[in-house]
Amino acid sequence: MMQHSNHEDTNDLEFTTSIDQSIKQNVPIPPPTNNVLQSMIDSQSSKATTTTTTTTTTTTLSGKIQPSPSSSYTPTLPGLSFLTNSAHPTACLFHLLFKAAAFALYLLGSKFMEDIMVTVICILFNAADFWVVKNISGRLLVGLRWWNKVDPVTGATSWIFESAAPTSEGGSNVNSFDSRFFWGVLYATPLLWMFFFLTAMLWLQFQCFVTLVTALVLSCSNVYGYYQCSADQRRKVADWMNTGMEMGVGAMIRGGMIGRLFGGVRREAVATVDTMPGTFA
Repeated sequence: MMQHSNHEDTNDLEFTTSIDQSIKQNVPIPPPTNNVLQSMIDSQSSKATTTTTTTTTTTTLSGKIQPSPSSSYTPTLPGLSFLTNSAHPTACLFHLLFKAAAFALYLLGSKFMEDIMVTVICILFNAADFWVVKNISGRLLVGLRWWNKVDPVTGATSWIFESAAPTSEGGSNVNSFDSRFFWGVLYATPLLWMFFFLTAMLWLQFQCFVTLVTALVLSCSNVYGYYQCSADQRRKVADWMNTGMEMGVGAMIRGGMIGRLFGGVRREAVATVDTMPGTFA
């Protein structure tokens, strides 16, 4: 009897499984939709399309639709708008950068640091400017280069002054703005340092002599080197010298004629003065 009840308990634990073929399996779930959100997206898209159409076309009074002119605005750095006409604005910037830094440090550096530090940093700025002008800005802005070569056998030093070849039409491929900017800054630099040197001598500021002499030597070296490179600059300087000599000679001639004129009038006036005759005991 006991065995029979155990067998019946085992049958109670058996399960019967079956598959319902009417239910589809592995069907992807569609994404949930929100009608309110979808309508908002559609309205924003339509507004953007309308705005784009409005900005790209304009309607005239006659009813014809014409495209609006596109903007030619080119963003530039603040304070550097004068370089827009340059073919090499970066070279123009560095042609001026180290010079301005050296001048600013020379004038204002003593308020923030010791004189010896001002001297060292000014010399470094002038050395960096000398290298940039000699090797980069002169070649890019005016097509000139100067350098020296040492003969390994004899040890003799030869200086070489080079200029870019003209174009096939006989003209120059140098930008006019770059040329004026390069030569103007190049000539103005030693003049400013000379002014500061004379001022330091006048006020007996001997601690500035090392900085000023170094700046003068480096800046004048670049002026001389590029002057030798450019036949056009040599011609211009010769014209300036001839014009100055002509003006000086003309001034001397006019001064001599005026002097002789006034001198003759004075001598004539003195000669016509009548003295009173008299006798002295």
